[in-house]
Amino acid sequence: MDRKTNDLLNSIPEHADYAADAGDLDPEDIPQERMDAVMDLLRHADNDVVRFLAAKLLTSWGVHEGLIALEKNMERPEIIEGIYSHRLHGYDDTYRQILMAVTMYFANMADRGGREVARTQVYSPLSKIIALAGSKPFEIADAFAFVKRERYLEYVPPIKQHLVSIIDHPEIHRWKIYDAIELLMGFDPEFVMSLLKEKNKTIDDFRPTVQG
Repeated sequence: MDRKTNDLLNSIPEHADYAADAGDLDPEDIPQERMDAVMDLLRHADNDVVRFLAAKLLTSWGVHEGLIALEKNMERPEIIEGIYSHRLHGYDDTYRQILMAVTMYFANMADRGGREVARTQVYSPLSKIIALAGSKPFEIADAFAFVKRERYLEYVPPIKQHLVSIIDHPEIHRWKIYDAIELLMGFDPEFVMSLLKEKNKTIDDFRPTVQG
């Protein structure tokens, strides 16, 4: 990746010290010429990874064309998996990065008065990410926080399926099991208690322990 492309995708203005990465930038800190240049990368770059990174950044900024392209990228795991790795455990963390971009898309759309439109638009990619997290170790805490905050009941069935998929595999999914249990207790505690009974487990069996 050349320096100009890297700057377009990753640079943060000096005054924007609130942003951890370029996807966190407020609209007033994204010049139109930068927006146009990243859009050009999405449409015309000859590198699959650059196009993916452009789609992810545009999604974070609330651009619908970016969201559409990002979801299409999820159909090409051979291209995107491995772009990001978890800094401690080393597993592929690309889908968590996509998740953060999609929830940022929703936040930006909501700020512009498009909450209900965004609610419909993000359901497909978010539900796909939740499903993938049932067989892969990446975390989806941002999805749980989103569902808990917005109280969007359409996510309860995929999260139930997610919990069913991971509950027998704590060696892979660790605290994800407890996070899913905790969320679903606020929506359908009877389902959680029935599943735990079936597995001969209690909530405390999955509660994270604090390392001293």
